[in-house]
Amino acid sequence: MTLTTYISLLYISLLYISLLYISLLSTRFCANLVYSMDTCPSVIFHRRSDMDDLVFTGSLIEEMKQLHMRAECFSLCHWRKLCNLVLYNPLTRKCRLHTEAFGPLSDSTVETGWQYYGISCANFRLDNAHADVDIINTAPKDVCHSNIIVADDNTSSCYTGASWDVVPVKCVSCYIGLPRKYAYPFAGHSEDVNFDLAAGMKLKLEVSGDRTGYHYVLIVSQAEDYVYLLSLRWNTTPTLAIFNTRQGGVFGVEEVLYGVSVRNISNYNIQIHINESTFETYIDGDLWMSNQMRLPFTDVRRVNVEGFTELRSFRIGYEMC
Repeated sequence: MTLTTYISLLYISLLYISLLYISLLSTRFCANLVYSMDTCPSVIFHRRSDMDDLVFTGSLIEEMKQLHMRAECFSLCHWRKLCNLVLYNPLTRKCRLHTEAFGPLSDSTVETGWQYYGISCANFRLDNAHADVDIINTAPKDVCHSNIIVADDNTSSCYTGASWDVVPVKCVSCYIGLPRKYAYPFAGHSEDVNFDLAAGMKLKLEVSGDRTGYHYVLIVSQAEDYVYLLSLRWNTTPTLAIFNTRQGGVFGVEEVLYGVSVRNISNYNIQIHINESTFETYIDGDLWMSNQMRLPFTDVRRVNVEGFTELRSFRIGYEMC
């Protein structure tokens, strides 16, 4: 081996060792920043000392042993997209990864040495979003899945700044259908939702029609009963709005509102409010009919519309839908 070759190999080796040392320093520096509650790229872990010495059994991804540094535990969590909590015990050198954070009232056992590190809400892994996880400052459409929205009747805690705040987090059902036009009047269309309709929900329709026929809105049970029927009869004199039901193929008694009209039949709104014992029907924001609920409102997952020339929008769910 020539002297030049030897010097070149020595230079390459020293360069490699230097780069490796810098990499290790950077990793250690970042890890120190993480568990000293400062900033670290990608995922930020925050120490919550009031939750130390507790072990939680729920939502466990994996427990690992013989990890000598917190940074190793953080790294393992970082590469698992559902990981949102690290428990590390420097006394036993164990690491536990969980999919969600826990609060003081969560089921736990006491074991000395465990330290609690949660991912900050700004970096919360939305893959795991559900009703009782810790999250804040995130748009509801990102928290919840398709056809679901956030309601404000459930609370959870989330690290923000230097304190743990209580924030409302709950996903509830909401369905949004696709707009559609019809080739001719009197065409029928069904929307099947993936949850049971219930009191407190509202059906909101933006529709177009003409005065040559009837416009129908039907709320249908899985037994094919009409628990709600609205018939808008524009081609009669006087014009009519009729509420009715049908059970076992037999219609009930019609409840009729005479002389109805809308400002623009080619673009008007229908809202049906489902209450505990009544339906309220609004047209263009005005209450037209309030009708007693006649049939048990159970196992209802379908809405039929008939006679319209266009269904401009279809939404059903709670108030924020």
